[in-house]
Amino acid sequence: MHISSLPIVDISPFTGAKPVSHEAKLETARAIHAACRDFGFFYLKGHNIPQDVYETALRLGHEFFKLEETEKAKLGIANEDFARGYQRLGENVTRYQKDWHEALDFYKPIPRTHPLVINNQPLRGENQWPTCPAEFRPFFERYIEYMLDLGQKVMSAIAMGLGLEENFFVPFLDESFWVMRVIGYPPLQSSTGKDGIGVSCGEHTDYGCLTFLLQDNIKGSLQVQMKEGGWINADPIPGTYVVNIGDMLNIWTNNIYQSTMHRVVHKGDTYRVSCPFFYEPNFETLIEPLPQCLKLDPVKHHDPVVYGEHLLRKVMTNFEITEN
Repeated sequence: MHISSLPIVDISPFTGAKPVSHEAKLETARAIHAACRDFGFFYLKGHNIPQDVYETALRLGHEFFKLEETEKAKLGIANEDFARGYQRLGENVTRYQKDWHEALDFYKPIPRTHPLVINNQPLRGENQWPTCPAEFRPFFERYIEYMLDLGQKVMSAIAMGLGLEENFFVPFLDESFWVMRVIGYPPLQSSTGKDGIGVSCGEHTDYGCLTFLLQDNIKGSLQVQMKEGGWINADPIPGTYVVNIGDMLNIWTNNIYQSTMHRVVHKGDTYRVSCPFFYEPNFETLIEPLPQCLKLDPVKHHDPVVYGEHLLRKVMTNFEITEN
């Protein structure tokens, strides 16, 4: 069967101010379950995040990436922990190929007593916030709170869809080791003739639990691989997020949900900005196939993994640092 677009799910029974029936929540949970099982991707509406928040996030991204390279480079990831901060064009690497985008990366802040700091590992540093635009940090710190709340609500729906209690995942996510990126994509033809350049962002699955992607109105860039192997565009739909599951939900559900390959191929003639927020498990959470999912298939398809260890393995191969 040929699929041309992703499903659209309304999460409003979980986000609305007024109480709703259990059956209304269950209907939404079943829709999310079907989308995760069949696609690993879906559009999410009814999230109650205001339109002006969308617009401000994307505007601030565009304003930051318009700064002079010397100004952006002051926030380079080599200043901190080779993960938090700014990456120049070509510094991000996917499948051993350079990606044609630049980005600012932020992670959950950690105390100096955290094992990452004690063991001098990547992610041990502090987030590097731009001072220009001046509103960047206060805005995105509020935005992170929006996204943490939304992530919890979607995971409640996923729990119900799997036949679990609505709050089942809370102990594994209550200190979410979240990640946020603000990404800028020049037109891909800018990379013509550059050795080792892949696409705008090479095909990959996401590492953690849920990804909420806010993207500007440029079409034809984000591509999702279907189960039969073909690719479809996940073009922006006003008022929605593109949501996809990551590797940890793949493991938790013992392959009932499978994290889906996706990539960015931005061949348009304008600069593209997106802002993915990654709602992740707690750093120390042990992820293994759930008993509820093993009832459907008693063969364990994944070994247990500590989320933070999985994240570190991925981050350590992500960058090819250039000289300032």
